[in-house]
Amino acid sequence: MNNAARNGWASRDTGRRLNSSHSLNAGHFSRPLNTLESLKSRLLDELLGAETDEELIRRLRRAADESASLAWALPFPLLTLPELLTEKARQARHQFERQRAIQSRGRNVLQLAA
Repeated sequence: MNNAARNGWASRDTGRRLNSSHSLNAGHFSRPLNTLESLKSRLLDELLGAETDEELIRRLRRAADESASLAWALPFPLLTLPELLTEKARQARHQFERQRAIQSRGRNVLQLAA
């Protein structure tokens, strides 16, 4: 093994030297995570709007965290995060409303039994 290979350098036929560590920075991994986090925060602020129910807010925050984690694992996280968050938020709201309906029915049954 020559010195160039041991030092992490590789050369092409053209004689140009390429640092192998630069090739590791290709793709979305070179983008700072804080860019994804700032996009997540902006989208979450739009989702929360004037929400006051703490349980729904907690569920939407969890949906945003899950969406960001999933997006980061994909080739284009900044493009996929909005759609993932929209879908996860829709599921979270649906589950929240379903849970509220079940709780309401339970209270009605208890009132009738009393």
